[in-house]
Amino acid sequence: MKKLSGVLWCLGVVASLMVSVRTQAAAVTNNRVASPLYEVSKEVTLEGNVSAVKALMPGHIPGGHMVVITSKGTIDGHLGPYALNGKNRISVPVGAHVKIVGVMATIHGSQVFLVRTIDTGTNKYTIRSEHGFLLIPGAVQPTKSINFVSPKGGR
Repeated sequence: MKKLSGVLWCLGVVASLMVSVRTQAAAVTNNRVASPLYEVSKEVTLEGNVSAVKALMPGHIPGGHMVVITSKGTIDGHLGPYALNGKNRISVPVGAHVKIVGVMATIHGSQVFLVRTIDTGTNKYTIRSEHGFLLIPGAVQPTKSINFVSPKGGR
């Protein structure tokens, strides 16, 4: 009975890994994986003044947020769960003039600007990779693209 339960457990692990690989392969675009909400082709640069920086905003998607007043209105810039935490956290004071690069997305019925980079004039921060994946400040990031092989053997 123990051998049978061990075999069933192993089969379950293998099956879940196969589903994971198939899901990753479905997200491959030009040999690179793209974040489903971050459409690189819709990336824009906005300028404005920071009116608030918060580690958590109730009713909004989890993670840090930077509220920026631009000439076109106020935007909610999502910074993710890492940018405002730890010893390498970003520091952008309220009132600072910033240039932010990112993509506007609708999440749970609300507009949010997925911030990729922040330029304060004196500091530049990278929040997301060029494909929209959140980065951990201070962590060593991969220096080359990772290629996934599709289940059909192509790239």
